[in-house]
Amino acid sequence: MLKEFLKEISGIHFIDVGSSGSLDKKWKNLEPFIHLTGFDPNKEECERMQALPHQFKSLQYLPYAIAGSKGVQTLYKTNSIYCYSLLQPNTAWLNRFEFNTLFTQTGEEEVNTVKLTDIDEFKNVDTDIIKVDTQGLELPILTNAGTLLEQAFFVETETGFVENYIGESTYAEIDLFMRSKGFLLFDINTTHRIARDNHFKELHTGAEQILWCEATWMKDYITLINNGSINAAALVREKALKILIICGLQGCIDYGYELAVLFNQLQLIDAVELKILADKDAWLLKDETLMEETVVRHRFSLLNSALRLLPGSIRTKISNAAQLAAKQKHLFHG
Repeated sequence: MLKEFLKEISGIHFIDVGSSGSLDKKWKNLEPFIHLTGFDPNKEECERMQALPHQFKSLQYLPYAIAGSKGVQTLYKTNSIYCYSLLQPNTAWLNRFEFNTLFTQTGEEEVNTVKLTDIDEFKNVDTDIIKVDTQGLELPILTNAGTLLEQAFFVETETGFVENYIGESTYAEIDLFMRSKGFLLFDINTTHRIARDNHFKELHTGAEQILWCEATWMKDYITLINNGSINAAALVREKALKILIICGLQGCIDYGYELAVLFNQLQLIDAVELKILADKDAWLLKDETLMEETVVRHRFSLLNSALRLLPGSIRTKISNAAQLAAKQKHLFHG
């Protein structure tokens, strides 16, 4: 069914703030239908990334530094380009961890910043997905996203649980904000555990402190329509189809079907389409590997949670055994 829906839509609009030049592999099957907009303050870097081969329906990189306000701010440069930020690294805190040299400051640069709502290229765009990975600026950026956040169904954030940068917005703050905007937390895709910078840092027990995570959120249209926050009459069929496609791609077919029932009640999909969507195979976009990969990912997450219920001594033995096995030569390699 989703394959048929793809034929109807004009494309899915994806805003990538903190773009690294590529999207996570979970979007791979959808790339030919995505209108991707990424950002980099350096115009030459935008031109370089723009010229790279891609499979997106359309692609543009805009030379803007996105922040929560318009003006001139200081960009703090570090040993790792992935740690650059408009916030200063919290050196006293980060120096306690093994990766501290990545955050060593190498320079500063004044950059012009803009809010997402300031960007003319978005004036006539109906946003579907927003990803924000900006080294601590996620909350001010989303707070000032205006109608772009109101339009979005799926949001992904990368946020710290503590202030790795001075003044960083933490996960707890993002959680409160997203829930206030009618979004539901659906996944914490990756948690990053970092060891202290001492002689135990090579053990990798899996019990090191979690410093940050990637979280995904989807809009609760059912509650928002029921409490009058969203005018149901403003929803159109194409938006509904894009929402169902995103649910299918993420493997969230239980929520997708719940929304499909709502969209049927709003006459955005018909009874025949709803009946077809009652079959799990109707939610596949291309092939069965999509659903299999999603199931494997969630089973691994459940296994990881189960392991954490075991006593620490047993977890350590399992971790050490796994590390030893990983170092062994694969059977098929002789």
